[in-house]
Amino acid sequence: MVVHSNIPTHKEMKKGNLEANTKTVPFYKLFFFSDSTDVLLMIVGSIGAIANGVCSPLMTLLFGELIDAMGPNQNNEEIVERVSKVRKCVTN
Repeated sequence: MVVHSNIPTHKEMKKGNLEANTKTVPFYKLFFFSDSTDVLLMIVGSIGAIANGVCSPLMTLLFGELIDAMGPNQNNEEIVERVSKVRKCVTN
């Protein structure tokens, strides 16, 4: 049994034997059939992606400040005060 599909094989793609009957859709028509739920989910997903991308640099800055506060004060009595100052700057 032989199954034929419209998906080009790797050999056809390599040779350039693709048919020119592929149909393209403009970007604004991609969301033509979307409803309010789809729009809401796209907005929430975009906000979540932005928040996820911002977290890593912020954590790098926070831990950098924390390491800088602890580094020179390892054998010092002021280490708790310096680390508390970093924590207060982050929370305020």
